[in-house]
Amino acid sequence: MTLPSDLAVGALRHPEAKGAPHPVRVATAVLSRTVVGSMVGLLVWAHLPVMALGWTAGVVQSGSMRPALVPGDVVLYQPPARDRTPAVGRIVLAEDPTRPGRLLTHRVHQVLPGNELITKGDANSTPDSTPVRPAALRGVARLRVPWIGLPVQLWRAGQPVPEAIMLLGLAVLLGLAALPLHSRGPYK
Repeated sequence: MTLPSDLAVGALRHPEAKGAPHPVRVATAVLSRTVVGSMVGLLVWAHLPVMALGWTAGVVQSGSMRPALVPGDVVLYQPPARDRTPAVGRIVLAEDPTRPGRLLTHRVHQVLPGNELITKGDANSTPDSTPVRPAALRGVARLRVPWIGLPVQLWRAGQPVPEAIMLLGLAVLLGLAALPLHSRGPYK
């Protein structure tokens, strides 16, 4: 008579045995599905406040805010309160006063009379020379989602090789996650 524990031991010794998934296949599936699930969770986490609360999402493009923010991070910004000025130390999103049509993510360094803001990147040695007008303020940073915007950052930077490697890696990861646990070949 064969006991269930004997069957389990036999399946471990012979992973090709009927009904027993191969351990490498199980490990690959678990790892790839965990990574894909984490990526999907980060995407949902980055978009939920945007859709539900009317926040703004932005991908960090430069290293001026290192170490707090790195290129490829997604930052979620709450719309600014029109009756309050962001406090010194808060990270804000504003129209760049020196480059029209571009946005700037920096920390409030000083509040001037008239509620104009002097901003400064954490990695920069000096504050920005041109103040940000209150009307140019677009949001106050509330949440950082690390690395999830890296494909967007690479696309905007025009770096096709790292982008192609990342897309190929994502395709391989999705392919591995879709593999069935059991082999479809003949059993021995």
